[in-house]
Amino acid sequence: MSTSTGGPYAPWARPLVLLARDRRAEAAAALRAVPEPPHDLLTEALWCLAARAALALGDRTTMERAHAALLAGAGSGMLTLGPVAAHLDDLRAPLRRPAGAAPSRS
Repeated sequence: MSTSTGGPYAPWARPLVLLARDRRAEAAAALRAVPEPPHDLLTEALWCLAARAALALGDRTTMERAHAALLAGAGSGMLTLGPVAAHLDDLRAPLRRPAGAAPSRS
């Protein structure tokens, strides 16, 4: 998936597309390159995409960014990937572990 084929939201979708194709290293690199979303009606949705990829990859830095952004702006509900509260709950557990700790496989 390139930016030209994914449209303006490709940077936020690309890590998940790469994960679906079992290209974890490329997904991790794409996730590290994800910029701040534009401040519009899709801000929360884009942060939720980044959060899902961060959880799948164990990327604590992006988890922290997404968590902070979703806490600050949660609630519009114009477009949703499920309740923002569910994404925040999913982010809390790994963020409670010390940085560098192995994720649980439950």
